[in-house]
Amino acid sequence: MDSILTLLTDDLLFKILSLLTDDSDRKSFRSTCTTFYRVDSLHRTHLRVLRPEFLPSLLSKLPRISSLDLSVCPRIDDDAVYLLLSSAAPIWTRRIKRLTLSRCSGLRFRGLETLVGNCVNLESVDVSYCSGFGDLEAAALSRAAELRELSLDKCANVSDVGLAKIAVGCPKLERLSLRWCFDITDIGVELLSRNVLD
Repeated sequence: MDSILTLLTDDLLFKILSLLTDDSDRKSFRSTCTTFYRVDSLHRTHLRVLRPEFLPSLLSKLPRISSLDLSVCPRIDDDAVYLLLSSAAPIWTRRIKRLTLSRCSGLRFRGLETLVGNCVNLESVDVSYCSGFGDLEAAALSRAAELRELSLDKCANVSDVGLAKIAVGCPKLERLSLRWCFDITDIGVELLSRNVLD
């Protein structure tokens, strides 16, 4: 195996890896040997985790992660965010552009504000199905000035006030999903459209 690996450059291995579309194939690839694992870690841009305590070590080993999915991580709450960001502004926070927090109902204003404040290059956030999310959480999201895409589906407590904060704080917003947000009225949508058109 080692003699074959000497013939395969990292560029060639990157090319092979990019052709693997199935997750099980990619898993098999990185399980083959340490060289393939290293190439996969350098190639990977998306990370989905089940347990928050593994995040710091994973993010330090995967230098190209720009998309972080915590939607299957039920223990994400404000305290978990503080532990995750315990070192002063970890370098990985600047790389994150897409953040999926769908169904992370334990996360509230303080934790969300800390997370958004550290991930300064966020372009896409999904907080859909966070049933407790309201105007305070919308205010925390409004700190993401680079935000282009936001999903607030089924965030039932978000009202026109929260939408106004997002409209003012996120001037680059291009896509917004508000399905089942029954407290948002025509007034909030009109304010949002005025800010988008200005």
